[in-house]
Amino acid sequence: MKKHILLFTAICIGFTSCNLDEELNDSITKENSNSILGASEALKATYLQLRSFQQTDFQFMLQEHPSDEMAGPTRGADWDDNGVWRSLHLHTWTPDNARIIGSWEQLYKGLAFAIDAQSYADITPSQNAQAVFIQALYTFYLTDLFGQVSMRLPGEPVSGLPSKQLSRTEAIDYAISILEAQLPNLPTTAASGSDVANKNAGNALLAKMYLNRAVYKATDANGKPQAGPFTFSNADMTKVTSYCDAAMSGRSLQTNYFENFAPNNGEISNELIFTSKNTNAAGGELARFYFMTLHYNQNPSGWNGFVALTDLYNKFETTDTRLSSSVTGLTNVSGLKAGILTGQQKDQNGVNIKDRQGIDLSFTQNFSLANSTEEKGMRVIKYLPDYTNTSRANNDFVFFRLADVMLMKAEAMARMSNTGGALTIVNDIRSVRGASSLAAVTTDDILNERARELYWEGHRRQDQIRFSKFNAAVQERSTVTDSHVLIFPIPLEKLAANPNLFQNPGY
Repeated sequence: MKKHILLFTAICIGFTSCNLDEELNDSITKENSNSILGASEALKATYLQLRSFQQTDFQFMLQEHPSDEMAGPTRGADWDDNGVWRSLHLHTWTPDNARIIGSWEQLYKGLAFAIDAQSYADITPSQNAQAVFIQALYTFYLTDLFGQVSMRLPGEPVSGLPSKQLSRTEAIDYAISILEAQLPNLPTTAASGSDVANKNAGNALLAKMYLNRAVYKATDANGKPQAGPFTFSNADMTKVTSYCDAAMSGRSLQTNYFENFAPNNGEISNELIFTSKNTNAAGGELARFYFMTLHYNQNPSGWNGFVALTDLYNKFETTDTRLSSSVTGLTNVSGLKAGILTGQQKDQNGVNIKDRQGIDLSFTQNFSLANSTEEKGMRVIKYLPDYTNTSRANNDFVFFRLADVMLMKAEAMARMSNTGGALTIVNDIRSVRGASSLAAVTTDDILNERARELYWEGHRRQDQIRFSKFNAAVQERSTVTDSHVLIFPIPLEKLAANPNLFQNPGY
């Protein structure tokens, strides 16, 4: 049985830029590939592909740019990029949007890796469970972003079309079922780091899938997503609270919020549940998260790109450490603060930084999506720059952490009318973050708290959809958009290659 994907796995162990469509040597048989690679190497490649989430051109940006947290202003000739960023913010994207095409390819590459790893004869129960976790993770993201999933089963020949075609309503149940079956075989948290798909990670992903299940079930017969409000069953919300409790085992909130995103976050944070490992020697491209937003004359010198919306900034109290914090190793080195940067920017000596015209660099809350000057828009430092190697940062990329799980539990409790229990959780987080306690809590309060806690971490679009807020007008987007944009279009070349796929309604 020919297995193109197996040689592809070997080639891509150290690289995340390989193309699934490239021609690969088809002389490798399934039996040969088992002896050449083995399950351990195949699983390693599967983990490494998770680094595609650190790419500022792919799926992370589909969760942030269309939301009320981020935008990409065009600055003269800079950042025009054929309008791809504007269309994401305006909800006017089309199937040929390069960010959508790239996201589809990276997600399917990861799904293929995870499924293929399960086909190796020497795979252990723990390794198999880890591969299934990652398969479920990719299935969840594909369901969330594209509303349908096409996949092969482990060991299935690649010569024909994938045998499994799942609709939006089917895919979420499939992802839940395969992960629940393998949850007992995942490694224990105590015996692994957060960069391993352990039991805490499995429980966190299951909680996330059950929390969003009602959204995906609300789909018309033709595949068009409904905009809500959604009906969250008590059965699903009870599952959420149960899985959240299990995911929180052994974890605690980090007193210093930005230690969760520091260059040594994998070593010092007890809040992290599942991460993608980076090192200075062989890490991913996490440095893009600070390059993409910082001005050219800041340290490190950035690309002067993406900005935060006032919709996000205005949610914070001034005492909230998540909004702005001086951090040793950052502020004393560069003058930067962690959080949302606004107003006059200074270097480590307190001297005003200038823009390229020699004018004081003062970031403004306002910006123009179509035509901004270089100082327009507030910037964000979430992942702290790694000054030992600014181009290849040591910071681990965070998929799941404790505060996210706590807020998922609070939301589930509120949806079951236990607002008292939800309030306690929210205030526990706010207390550690330096924010005042709330007297009462609604589901809207929880959505706002998720913005304050999880901004620019790749959750916001999904959260807004679940709370029926995604289509509302925001800064630099004055229109209320149609529900078809709750999922993205299928790239046209992928439709042509797989007749089992169909274009999503509205595109």
